[in-house]
Amino acid sequence: MRHWIGFPVLILVLLLTTGCWDRVEVNDMALIISAGVDLKDEDEIEMTVQVFIPNPASGGSEGNGGGQGNVYTMSSVGISMADALSELQKKLPRFFSWGHAKAFFFGEELARQGLSDEFDFLFRDIQTREQSNFFICKGTARQLLESQVDPNTYETLIKLSQKPVNHSSTMHEVEELLSAESQSFLLPVVAPATLITNRAKKQILTVEGMSVIQKQKLKGFLSPEDIMGIRLLRPKDLGRNITMTQKLDGGNIVIKIMHTKIRLYPSIENGVWKMRVKLSLDGNVVQNSSSINITKGTDAMRSIEEPFNQSMKEIMVHTLHRLQTEQKADVVGFARAFHKKYPLIWRDKKGEWISIFQTMEMEVEVDSSIQGPGVANIPVYQRRGEVNDE
Repeated sequence: MRHWIGFPVLILVLLLTTGCWDRVEVNDMALIISAGVDLKDEDEIEMTVQVFIPNPASGGSEGNGGGQGNVYTMSSVGISMADALSELQKKLPRFFSWGHAKAFFFGEELARQGLSDEFDFLFRDIQTREQSNFFICKGTARQLLESQVDPNTYETLIKLSQKPVNHSSTMHEVEELLSAESQSFLLPVVAPATLITNRAKKQILTVEGMSVIQKQKLKGFLSPEDIMGIRLLRPKDLGRNITMTQKLDGGNIVIKIMHTKIRLYPSIENGVWKMRVKLSLDGNVVQNSSSINITKGTDAMRSIEEPFNQSMKEIMVHTLHRLQTEQKADVVGFARAFHKKYPLIWRDKKGEWISIFQTMEMEVEVDSSIQGPGVANIPVYQRRGEVNDE
């Protein structure tokens, strides 16, 4: 009796244990490693993908995959990303796989019109990696992708974007920022660059700046001074080896910023919104071509702190003014500070945040402490090659 009872159970287990019924063989796969989206005309977008076609049976060095496959760039037009992707799939007998997608590029014209539909498709439908990176490109994404044939280029680009000074924006990070208080964030700007290896020129991709996204639309690009201001306003983005230069007494004094701390003091008084920003930092002198003899603990070292304070304050004030008047986007996190301190007021006023931010009063304070004068303190006449007649 036990055998007769166990037999149907065994059959049921075998039916439920179907194995890899939905598995797609490698020979049937086209691995998407990057994708770009551009505005084709008013009602259509153009989607460009770079696909890696695996060829495990190949043992030679043919193709761009080093004997393991080839990279192809394909484009198609549609009224949406889903429609364009369907048209692309018709051109290829293999099935697209998004599991290896490393980077998504958005053309400038499309980004200025708005990326809400594209973000919705990427977050809602396709099975991409949450660590895939988003980039804005000046010009079209199609031209950018067509200039690349080496899949290793994207590994280098992602490493560059992950440096604190470039502020990477992965798919997971962007998804969180879209629901944040300010709905404003930064995306890296990518551009082609040329390297010379073994006397041969090679095209790669590099991060050339940052762009401002407000409510899923590109508002503009940051200048180098603006990027430095953002780094000072968001110390976690400073990274290492960040220097500031000040012209003093016939030369330059350069300090390396070692430690920073930012404090935000939001206030609302009689309906007036105000933000006081205080930056504290420590730095070391790494170069001195001025006539100031900098020695630790002396008045000379203390005297150079104020010029640096004023210079950094001017950069921060200029950046905040640009964000308020031109970009009209809070990418430094002021909205979160107000939300945290005034939750009830924020609940009623969060819909007006953009207009509030544009007219809000700002106050900036900088307190720098220069800790080290450097290892050596060579007299200025020796540095300049002058002769001491004495």
